Amino acid sequence: MKRRFQAMALVTLVPLVLPACSKVQAKSAMKDGNKEYKDENFKRAIENYQRAVDKDPEYTEAWFYLGSSNQALYRPGKDTPENKEFLQKAIDAYKKSLEFNQADTENLRKVKVNTLGALTGIYSEDPYKDCPTAEGFANQLVADNPDDPKNLYALANLQEKCNKIAEAEETYKKVEANTLASYRQLVPEGQGAPEPPAADASPSPSFTALENAWKACGALAAYYNKPLWDETGAVWSEASGRGRRSRFDQAIDILQKCTQLKPQEAEGYQKIATFFWDKAYRDPTLGDEQKEAYADKGLQAVDKALELKPEYFEAMIYKGLLYRVKATVAKNPRLRDEYLQEAQNQQKRALEVKKQMDAQAAANTAPLAPASPAP
Repeated sequence: MKRRFQAMALVTLVPLVLPACSKVQAKSAMKDGNKEYKDENFKRAIENYQRAVDKDPEYTEAWFYLGSSNQALYRPGKDTPENKEFLQKAIDAYKKSLEFNQADTENLRKVKVNTLGALTGIYSEDPYKDCPTAEGFANQLVADNPDDPKNLYALANLQEKCNKIAEAEETYKKVEANTLASYRQLVPEGQGAPEPPAADASPSPSFTALENAWKACGALAAYYNKPLWDETGAVWSEASGRGRRSRFDQAIDILQKCTQLKPQEAEGYQKIATFFWDKAYRDPTLGDEQKEAYADKGLQAVDKALELKPEYFEAMIYKGLLYRVKATVAKNPRLRDEYLQEAQNQQKRALEVKKQMDAQAAANTAPLAPASPAP
């Protein structure tokens, strides 16, 4: 009777033991897959991740890495059925990962963010470009993580690709407003900018907020500097037959605003100078007078950058380029020669400074000479 009871107990326990055993096997396969993934052996990684989800069909992380491994094998522009199948398998695995992801741990929340980001990217490009589907994933990404600027950047980039120019503008403006508000909560206007962290220290919350606001400001300026509109100010379309235009003046206004965040740093003024040079040098619709006016404004900005950072060799290079623009439109031969000579002087000085910086960097990284043996 006792033996019969033991047998019945064993039969009762078997269904409980098998799922636990499957999960152990799934974790083992996941570990093997991670090793192959780290070594970029994606085909072998796929085999292991597939074993993991076969053993545990709700293994969220394994589904994600199964998708990521297939996507890693996909080659954009290669039009073969096998290549496209890698991307389709990636989509299927990512969707499985989303299906089972409860996002109830920090790790699973990160997995969900990465999964939504991957699907947004896939559906925003050929061969599976589908703007409504991509925007659905991007909006979910933003809804789940409303305070993360990276998600709003992803949404804005998608909207731009899908020719939703007004919507993209609003998204970039939202990032800029949100990050600036977060920064001003920590550092009120009029108070000095926080110092950058030491090399071996983590940045302070106020410095991180400043960097986020700085980046958002620059991103909005870069957006306005793209030729997304026509000469009437409407969103450009090929059917209109009109020329493409940027909103250059708005871009400059935003960059000027950016410099107020870091008034003692040269990089903001240098950025303004690069915008003026690019406009004066590349825009074929400008007349000589306008080109010279933009070059002069660029020189004002680059001189401010050099005042703050005298050995700023990039600024020296752009100062030379701006003088070359002035030389190309100068009507007076004497002035033209002067501008060209100044351009050459700036280039020569920039190369000397760069050579000194490289030599100093090499000296700082050179191994110490071995000590001489004692006599």
